[in-house]
Amino acid sequence: MAASQDSAGAQASAYVRSFNRFELKYLAPIAAARAFAEELALHARPDPHSGLAGYPVYSLYWDSPELTFFWEKLDGEKLRRKLRFRRYEGRDEVYVEIKQRTDRTVQKRRTRLALAEALALFDRGQIDVERESCVGDAVLQEALVLARQHKLRPTAAVRYQRQAWFATFEPDLRVTFDTRLQYDAHELDLAQPFRTGAYLLAPDWCVLEIKYNDRVPQWLLALVRRHGLDVVRFSKYCAAIDLARFDGRHGLTRLSA
Repeated sequence: MAASQDSAGAQASAYVRSFNRFELKYLAPIAAARAFAEELALHARPDPHSGLAGYPVYSLYWDSPELTFFWEKLDGEKLRRKLRFRRYEGRDEVYVEIKQRTDRTVQKRRTRLALAEALALFDRGQIDVERESCVGDAVLQEALVLARQHKLRPTAAVRYQRQAWFATFEPDLRVTFDTRLQYDAHELDLAQPFRTGAYLLAPDWCVLEIKYNDRVPQWLLALVRRHGLDVVRFSKYCAAIDLARFDGRHGLTRLSA
């Protein structure tokens, strides 16, 4: 998982991952999420690299001037991709991520770069397609092709606090709790993540997410039912764009009210 990666090998192409996942998302008041986590602790353990306090996450999303990725999500396109850059506090490295959804399956491809290298390649949308470090890195090459095809530029940034849990006996199962979700559509600096933005969800709400490779175990399904959680379609990026560009007219954060 991203928060548990070591910081060695910060050169381009040093860390590349590609995997298929399924995701179930829920929105819940923090009090309800805490009650859920108390029962979850009987079957899972906190990420040892973050503990119960969690860790801050900063994501910078790129899109076209026409908001291609935003509209693909709203239109329910079965095959869609998006490009984002993710940073974790205290680390001088960046994860370049291409998240692709094919119907219900999520495929994430990512590579880790030193911050200086990421800035040299992508800073403020000035894409350096000739840089030697891109050669042989399939994720960087795909990101560059996407950027050129759609004229991608930094469009929205989101930050939040994440607490992650791993199931004790299902190593592919991960449950995350994201709180204090904030966004900004103006301060889009990869080197200097914004510190205070507008809230994406009300501060007393949480995004709970179940991520798995094959199936959700029965004990977890029973836990979800006991706590009355309902699956939602929720995208942090699209919710941020809806609020920043459309004054929330698409209602993508309505469930947080």
